Amino acid sequence: MTKRIAALLGVLIVALTACGGGAPASSTLTLVTWGGTTADGIRAAIADPFTKESGIPTNVTEPVDYGKYTAMVQQNQVTWDWVDLEAFFVVQHLDWWAPTDPNVVKLDPSDTIKLPGSQGIGTQGLIPSGSYSFAIAYRTQDAKPHPTTWAEFFDTAKFPGKRAVYNSPYGMLEAALLADGVPYDKLYPLDVTRAEHKLDSIKGDLVFWNSGAELQQIMTSGEADYAFAWNNRIADIQKKGSPVAIEWNQNLQDQGFNVTAKNGPHVAETMKYFAFWDQPQIQADYAKTTGYSPSLKSAFALLPDADKPFYNAYPDNMAKAVGSINLDWWSKNYDDTVSQWTAWAGQ
Repeated sequence: MTKRIAALLGVLIVALTACGGGAPASSTLTLVTWGGTTADGIRAAIADPFTKESGIPTNVTEPVDYGKYTAMVQQNQVTWDWVDLEAFFVVQHLDWWAPTDPNVVKLDPSDTIKLPGSQGIGTQGLIPSGSYSFAIAYRTQDAKPHPTTWAEFFDTAKFPGKRAVYNSPYGMLEAALLADGVPYDKLYPLDVTRAEHKLDSIKGDLVFWNSGAELQQIMTSGEADYAFAWNNRIADIQKKGSPVAIEWNQNLQDQGFNVTAKNGPHVAETMKYFAFWDQPQIQADYAKTTGYSPSLKSAFALLPDADKPFYNAYPDNMAKAVGSINLDWWSKNYDDTVSQWTAWAGQ
């Protein structure tokens, strides 16, 4: 009797699953982000609408962990379908990613926003996901002059006050070298030691931030007067009433790409997710919720005119950019550069 009941239960479970009595957990797309407004934007603007349209469940989770993800790929045990990877990591591991399925994701190069001075061979064929800038942020409550160049950002005599800087060499080294007189077209290969010497010159006035939320807290509270900042995080708190603004002169632009590991569990379903993301209205909705610029011109055109100046892809802001991050250099030098940075920051 017991064996018969067990067999009947087994048949019932299979039947319920086949009839839609609950999608198995393995069918869910796992989407990993850095959290905060980015996670909220992914969930509200892309993941939930995608599930509603396709019937494919999604789970937006955090945080991004490069070490954990690397182990998954190398050990052929991938459980993350999409990860909000920084572009250098994508280019660093081009052989990991499933080829874009042109029958599902239909890229239109003529509709793609090209960042000023963008560099990085090996990005051809990747699906652009959006962009942002590293820029000078400043508090506006007393209407005092603020730095308008990276050289002025490092001039604590002319512009006294604390500087909030990213506790990472990515983009921060470029800003230091630009401040030290290196022109953009001579930045790469980066002279890491020279950049650190420039940072040493104002180290007593530095406040380090490690996340977008921490950057926002520092600038909202007034712990720092100026910041090397992600433009979208400053725009977010500015719109909410914080006395902050972005100086777009000499902003340094960067972009992202949508990839999925070729040995991942749901490559075909994730390609459908990328195709859904690549619709102009979806990209525009994502831009509104996160502050990242969309990758499509047609999507940018859908943004409210009053909000467009907050985005790095706004034509006037791109015209003021010094250039873009060189992804090829960073993909080859990231690990060693981070080790050198960690040793410097800990001194």
